[in-house]
Amino acid sequence: RDEIRFTVNPERTSQFTLQLRIPAWAGNARLTVNGKAVSGVKAGTFHAIDRQWQKGDRVILKLPMEVRASRRQNNSVVVERGPLVYSLKIGEDWRRTQAKMKNPAIAPAVDWEIHPTSAWNYALALDPQKPAVDVIEKGIGKMPFSAEGAPIELKVKGRRLPQWTLVNGSAGPLPVSPVTSNEPEETLTLIPYGSAKLRITVFPLLVK
Repeated sequence: RDEIRFTVNPERTSQFTLQLRIPAWAGNARLTVNGKAVSGVKAGTFHAIDRQWQKGDRVILKLPMEVRASRRQNNSVVVERGPLVYSLKIGEDWRRTQAKMKNPAIAPAVDWEIHPTSAWNYALALDPQKPAVDVIEKGIGKMPFSAEGAPIELKVKGRRLPQWTLVNGSAGPLPVSPVTSNEPEETLTLIPYGSAKLRITVFPLLVK
């Protein structure tokens, strides 16, 4: 949620300090008490409200979850929204390993391998200063920590990067941005990092 509402209910009118944590990512946080704006709210701090509190005083803290594109190694980008980091949604093929078990009694506790069923080697086409991203809020499902059950998706533009290949079964070294690609532009889906099991989170950036 991007809005926190609560009521202060002291037994009697009392003077005390209420401190609210303003996350570092909440650059445009807004705070009101009984509908009146509170000034001096700053991201990455604890904001103190020292006043005479009365029963029923209403406090509303709004923390807009804006999309950000943070720069990383090799001039790449990571897409964030609010407190969450996002990864590419990749199709998953779960395969039970065939390793022999010494104790048949624990046979159900097996290991699994996950193989991709969709492309992963993409570069993003966005402006890190003003990332054009569509936010889709689906609501919390039965399995939010899964690719299909992710409660929030981000839609971004990108292109396949054929020169970015697998090395020893994993994504090879991250190409240095900016990069070029003649592949068609696609709409990519990003999901919260915790919902992805196969993760591409740091992306090369296409030439503008």
